[in-house]
Amino acid sequence: MNMKIAAIIAAVAIPNMASAVSVTGNASVQIQTAITASQTQQMNFGTVAPAATAGVVTLTPAGQTSSPTLATYGPPAAGQFTITAQPSTALNVTFADGTVTNGANTMTVDTFTSTSTPASNTTDASGNLALNVGANLNVGANQAAGTYNGNYTVTVNY
Repeated sequence: MNMKIAAIIAAVAIPNMASAVSVTGNASVQIQTAITASQTQQMNFGTVAPAATAGVVTLTPAGQTSSPTLATYGPPAAGQFTITAQPSTALNVTFADGTVTNGANTMTVDTFTSTSTPASNTTDASGNLALNVGANLNVGANQAAGTYNGNYTVTVNY
């Protein structure tokens, strides 16, 4: 093979490694309004008459109580919260079980339900959301008399 032809073939077959390219990438971000929440009404299961067997008292987000085995009376109230966040945005609302205590005596608060205005946990055009919360109160057999207080956790995020 001719040396000139071999040099030409070698020059064409080897890519030019000295070329480079630059490209500009784009970036964006949306900063959301910080979420704030405050309790406007404490959850209250009213008054419960204990029985010889354990039972559950259900408090609805509308503030009504019921129990298949325990007598309930007195003025119950659903928990109420005011939440502010990004306008017209769906929020994720979760609950962590709580306890109410009277000295060494405790009861668990769990199985939370909620309703919101506007519906579906979506803030209104001003970024407001009203949340009503109900739950179950687990009353022990022959639960000790007294006033029980405690808490539960409501977590709200985007």
